[in-house]
Amino acid sequence: MNKRLLIRAAAGFGLIVVLGWFAHAHSSQSVDLRFGLFTLRGVSLAVALYGAVVVGMLLMLAASLRGDLRTPQSLPGSDSAASGGSRPPKADKGLEKAERRSS
Repeated sequence: MNKRLLIRAAAGFGLIVVLGWFAHAHSSQSVDLRFGLFTLRGVSLAVALYGAVVVGMLLMLAASLRGDLRTPQSLPGSDSAASGGSRPPKADKGLEKAERRSS
């Protein structure tokens, strides 16, 4: 197996263990979440923190999605690559002139 893959798998497993330990260690603690118009009372601290992480990731995805969708349009030749067609290679004009002179 690839050494890099093993390191990533070990790091992911370690992160899962740490997150599980955190959730277990703080399972008895609860917080009140105030959203302005309403309040959620007695929410587990681990659920509140993990929920905040997930909401943050979704907001970052939404913020970056517009730029990610616009990127292929700004790249030259992206329309032919997206449609599956291949563009013929550009001929070197200097090489063509040299070939004409030699013939």
